[in-house]
Amino acid sequence: MRASIALLLLLTAGCAGYDVPRPEDFERLKLGSTPTPPGSLRLRVHLSLDSRWLAGEFDGVVIGQSEPVPVARIQLFGDLGPKMIDVLARPELILGYFPQNREGIGAVLPDQATPHPLLFLGVTVLEDLARVGEERVLGIREEDDGWWLNLKPLVPGMRVELRRDANGRTLERRFKWMYGVGWTERWSSPQECRISASGVEIHVRLLESEPLDQPPSTAFKLTVPSDVRMSGARR
Repeated sequence: MRASIALLLLLTAGCAGYDVPRPEDFERLKLGSTPTPPGSLRLRVHLSLDSRWLAGEFDGVVIGQSEPVPVARIQLFGDLGPKMIDVLARPELILGYFPQNREGIGAVLPDQATPHPLLFLGVTVLEDLARVGEERVLGIREEDDGWWLNLKPLVPGMRVELRRDANGRTLERRFKWMYGVGWTERWSSPQECRISASGVEIHVRLLESEPLDQPPSTAFKLTVPSDVRMSGARR
């Protein structure tokens, strides 16, 4: 009995304020009825960024893959066409740089998590691509207009909380790392969200979504130029 209690405490550690989900809860959540991203897709986006690293309005493309493991390539361009942001996001690594500023980040996760807009952007897109099945739901909290779900994170060492309305639409995500790094993603509509962190504001509008039979062969390969000043790994 003591061993069972200890195991229960371990499983529910870090889930304060959440209840362990029951089969009837999953029936009410209707996770299977929520639209999920296709296996591979291309998104055309408009992004407004305000940070000490870079600020401005950008158009760009996201190539994403949801299975077997979420991965994303994010490229954003300025008004006159130059590439301004290039990011490759995987659950174990966020690699990216600002081509015009010649500054970048290579964050091996979770050990090198650091407050940086490319990390916030990359991890958020990965979670947006990931499917939310019963196996990821560690805890639930019901509210008048929907649910908060405590999710098993894609990235180790992270806490991810998802707020959904009664119809299953995503309203908000909260991200926290054990290193004190945290941010939020709030959806005002299925086509528009805002990513907020200390010193960083990112406003994203989805302009177009296109499923792909398979991503381009070079989509998930990124080599950072040798003259870029990097924080973290260059791989």
